[in-house]
Amino acid sequence: MEGVRQSAPPTGLPVVSPDLLSALRGAIRAPEGVRHRASDRLAMANDASHYLLTPQAVVVPHGADEVARLLRASAAQGVSLTFRSGGTSLSGQAVTDGVLVDTRRHFRDVQVLDEGQRVRVQPGATIRAVNARLGPHGRKLGPDPASESACTVGGVVANNSSGMACGTEHNT
Repeated sequence: MEGVRQSAPPTGLPVVSPDLLSALRGAIRAPEGVRHRASDRLAMANDASHYLLTPQAVVVPHGADEVARLLRASAAQGVSLTFRSGGTSLSGQAVTDGVLVDTRRHFRDVQVLDEGQRVRVQPGATIRAVNARLGPHGRKLGPDPASESACTVGGVVANNSSGMACGTEHNT
């Protein structure tokens, strides 16, 4: 009806644009990967920092092709994307009031190459998981964050995390 104002849901959260939801659902193969219920959004509204930003939606893509489509869809909607892996940031880098893209669930692959001289890692793999794969080769990643069991390579790279014991040589 014309002139009827759409009100916020009982949670007090702003209403998410149906156009945005449609664009996000069109970008990924599994529409249930777009989460917009209040409980989904509030669960991802903070990281290990004191910041609180409630995303408009949380999207769980299954591959790089879906991430590319999400980037195009969000740009067309004029909404920012923030990528999140472990959510261990102490400075708020893993929260947004735009669209939060969860890369931890389906991006955990670790490939050790050249007998441990190189490693190819997806952003959702934890530092501990990567080091466990490199250990038999006498190697490990340089960064040494305290939360190695929870923090991920994607978050470490995005935040330039290194840990207190990394020194000047073994940082991100």
